[in-house]
Amino acid sequence: MASLIKRVMLLLTVVCVLQAVAAVTPSPAMMAQLKKLPKSEQMKIAKQYGFDLAELDAKNSNSSKDLQEPGEVIAEPLQPDERTEVKDKELQKDQQDPKKPVRYGLQIFDASISTFAPVGNIPVPDNYVLGPDDELLVQLFGKENSSEKVLIDRDGTAIVPGFPPFQLAGLSFSKAKSLIVERIRQQNIGVDVAVSMGQLRTISVFVAGEAKFPGSYTVSALSTVTQALFVAGGISDIGSLREIKVKRAGVEVASFDLYQLLIHGDSRNDVNLRHGDVIFVSPVQKLAEVSGEVQRPAIYEIRSGETVGDLVTMAGGSKAGAFPQKVIIERFNQDNVRTLLNINLTNAKDRAQAVQNGDLVRIGQTSKRVEHVVTVAGAVVRPGQYAWTPGLRLNQLIGSLWSDLHLTVDLDYALVVREISTTGDLKVLQFNLGDAITKIGSPENLELSPRDLVLVFHHGEQSYMRSELDKYLYEKLLKQYPEKQLFAKTEPVLDEKSPQPFKVDVAALTNQAFAAVAEKIVEEQLKPGVAPEPVKIQPNVEHKAYLKSLMQEFLTGLYYEPEALQLSAHLTRTELLFPLLQKLRQQARFNAMTKVVSVYGEVKLPGEYPLAENAGVEQLITAAGGLNDSAYLEKAELTRLLKQNEQQSGLRVQHQNVNLIEVLQGTSKVKLASRDRLTVFSVPDWNIERTISLTGQLRFPGKYTIQQGEKLSAVLARAGGLTNDGFARGAIFTRKQIREQEGQQLSKLMQQLRSDIAAKNLSAESDSAQTKPEDAIMMIAEIEKTKPIGRLVIDLEAVLKADPEFDLLVEEGDELYVPTAQTTVSVVGEVQHASSHRFKSGMTVDDYLQLAGGFRKRSDDDRVYVIRADGSVFIPGRNAWFAVSNSALQPGDTIVVPLDTDYSSSLSLWSKVTTIISQSIVALAAINNVSN
Repeated sequence: MASLIKRVMLLLTVVCVLQAVAAVTPSPAMMAQLKKLPKSEQMKIAKQYGFDLAELDAKNSNSSKDLQEPGEVIAEPLQPDERTEVKDKELQKDQQDPKKPVRYGLQIFDASISTFAPVGNIPVPDNYVLGPDDELLVQLFGKENSSEKVLIDRDGTAIVPGFPPFQLAGLSFSKAKSLIVERIRQQNIGVDVAVSMGQLRTISVFVAGEAKFPGSYTVSALSTVTQALFVAGGISDIGSLREIKVKRAGVEVASFDLYQLLIHGDSRNDVNLRHGDVIFVSPVQKLAEVSGEVQRPAIYEIRSGETVGDLVTMAGGSKAGAFPQKVIIERFNQDNVRTLLNINLTNAKDRAQAVQNGDLVRIGQTSKRVEHVVTVAGAVVRPGQYAWTPGLRLNQLIGSLWSDLHLTVDLDYALVVREISTTGDLKVLQFNLGDAITKIGSPENLELSPRDLVLVFHHGEQSYMRSELDKYLYEKLLKQYPEKQLFAKTEPVLDEKSPQPFKVDVAALTNQAFAAVAEKIVEEQLKPGVAPEPVKIQPNVEHKAYLKSLMQEFLTGLYYEPEALQLSAHLTRTELLFPLLQKLRQQARFNAMTKVVSVYGEVKLPGEYPLAENAGVEQLITAAGGLNDSAYLEKAELTRLLKQNEQQSGLRVQHQNVNLIEVLQGTSKVKLASRDRLTVFSVPDWNIERTISLTGQLRFPGKYTIQQGEKLSAVLARAGGLTNDGFARGAIFTRKQIREQEGQQLSKLMQQLRSDIAAKNLSAESDSAQTKPEDAIMMIAEIEKTKPIGRLVIDLEAVLKADPEFDLLVEEGDELYVPTAQTTVSVVGEVQHASSHRFKSGMTVDDYLQLAGGFRKRSDDDRVYVIRADGSVFIPGRNAWFAVSNSALQPGDTIVVPLDTDYSSSLSLWSKVTTIISQSIVALAAINNVSN
């Protein structure tokens, strides 16, 4: 009856509240009271006041989601949205500086990573103590079947309809369950009972001290200390994770160390809370940081009596790559000044040292160098480091020519680099790789020592899949500089139907980088472009400097860095030797010579090489890839630096002749010394590729190989002479040497002309008589566009007759062009109409000038000259200016009418320039006429 009265009173309360708010949507507190009624009564009230019970349940559940973790919160200093915003700001602040050490354990309360869920449907333990507002579900079955929800009143009693009240408050769930089952079975024989927990009561606890949001909270009766801390937002930055106390009626009933839960998984002291409990978070007292090679580098809270070993254990222990023998502790001394302390964590005494507040324990990593290892680099399939065992030989490391080496490998030259002292000094052993692999008993099959480096080279300057190394440098560059800054893209015209992406040509990156490091010029051999046009690297000084640093870093770690070792197969011989040569130069000390020798001249790879033990001239030639075909074997020169005696200072240079035939046959052995230089000469007059080009009207035009001292007449005889249409007087003979001389002369004359024009414009003459500087500069620019031909005037008819007065010796690169027969005379320059006219015997220069319309106003009619088809020049009616010739006009001649320049003082200079230009124009015009 008492239970029924209570329900009625509760119902009236809800009705009054709903009537007061009228159409206002019920609040979460109202819904909480409504839910305590039976389901049928809830539906009746919802229907009476016109609201959807299911919709309100969902809406109120979403609006109070944060308040239900782990129970309903009655009062909080901040609203849930505000608390989340505060936590998010703190997280963003920590993420801005990822290198800043964080305090271990605080992140567990971060809202963004917490998966803490409310404790509403978890199983109730048997030791759970019942209290007012707890709900029990009692089910009767047997001869009577019924189900009742029993609520424990404030006086601690629970009423099951049809049975006397049960006094349950203060009893554990297991005892209350046994009490109910036993009494009902006694009173109703044949009736069995099942008892379970329904809705749990809520309790009020107070979180105080250094919590993130201290205050009073209403939580589930099953909540523990950690769950209450989650509701309060966790621990503040100055709160202690290890000194959390639970006080009940002023008496401390539990002390909780959160590290026991986080590190060891021990939750024994995470006690269940009761109504009125106070959770007090103490301020943190002592902190110590662990950094370096540990599993969890962070700041840890320490207690009195804890040791360095305990601190490292909190950090998860040291990593496999840590070096515990030398651990550094930064500590404040009694004067509050930081000092350093070295300890050995493998020593029990050092591990037992007490940790002090503010300590910083730094655990470094072990050396990357590996003991008992042999390194293989270069033209091998699997470069890298391998385990060394006593008695290990080369053929055990590289056992197959077919499967262990690249096809480009040089089997005659390989090196073993060996450490000979504790300071890392090196010596070099040279061996024949082919013999070492195929002839097991050969002395070339060297026994290896720990930390030996085996270098295997490609033939010549070959490499393997060079693009992989270029790609490596390209990706490194892109990380430092955006692609828009690094490359200049010129978009080609593409077919809209089949657009193609841009392609980046990085084939020259490695050459550029090594050239910068080695401080020498390396010819860039770019790969041929494909459509679309490859993107070229901009000549940016900053980019080149960074590229140089990348290559320097790569070469520095070439012999021991795993990534660099894997890329060593893509290096040329010069690049692979570069770090070794640098090391040999560095280890040269006072009174110790550098173990480097050099070879130049007619060898395949001239340059510097390491001086191998007991090496001679033959080994140096092998290192350089062998001799060229043009090498002169009977004589080479070995230059050696010798120390002077005590009375003299400095070094003395000694030159020694070496017979390479005897050296290669083994009959003579010349041992090398430090800084020796071998020069291999070429065979005198060796040039099997010396050629001359014959084109035009010859019976057999083409390129002809020539000998030293051969004459042009002999070469023309080999070409079968001229055809019937050949125009001998118009032949154009050009020579590379003359072309270069004309270019140099033209450059000097242009420089002198600029100076003369500048002086002329600064003179005291009137402005009307002066040439404007702009016009003069434009005129000079036009003249500079003319490329010298390098024409040599020859009498081809006399050459064909082998006349010794006119015949000449041919040189490499000479070119002879014989045009077809000409029947015209051209008039160019300052005439009314520059044109060509058919040659007619007996016509004079004046006749042809009249045919061209006569002179222009600014022509210099006193300086008209004629350029013969063979390149010679004469002034009609006067002595020849450039060359003496018959004054009668001939087919193929060109009459030139020059411009009358006001600058008469520079006439001789213009004449010299005109000579070169006119020869070039006539030669080019003749070629164009024939081709057309």
